[in-house]
Amino acid sequence: MHSTRLFVLCLLPMLAGCSVPQIGSFAMGRTCSTSELMKGTGWCSPPETPPPPQPYCTQGWSGVDCWSRPDLMPNVARSVAEGPTGLTAEQNAVRLNKSYTDVPPSNQNSY
Repeated sequence: MHSTRLFVLCLLPMLAGCSVPQIGSFAMGRTCSTSELMKGTGWCSPPETPPPPQPYCTQGWSGVDCWSRPDLMPNVARSVAEGPTGLTAEQNAVRLNKSYTDVPPSNQNSY
């Protein structure tokens, strides 16, 4: 019981100059303010969602055809797009506000 009181007394001077939204933002790792509350999303902003998947483009007889769901295609042809198709592990860590070692695997293809 005394250790809890001592902890609160030690913590009080450090937080004396902070506002409630600043403390909430620091604790949650997201933007917390009354404007978020007025939007109806809760006290803190919702976590960022992953970006939508990139279209899968193939070379057809009449040019390039792009598909949003290549998993539904019966015969998947080789893609003509170059570059990344998803988030890197670092981008995923920033999006989830976690350390690099704690993030789940990325959907980035390794080349």
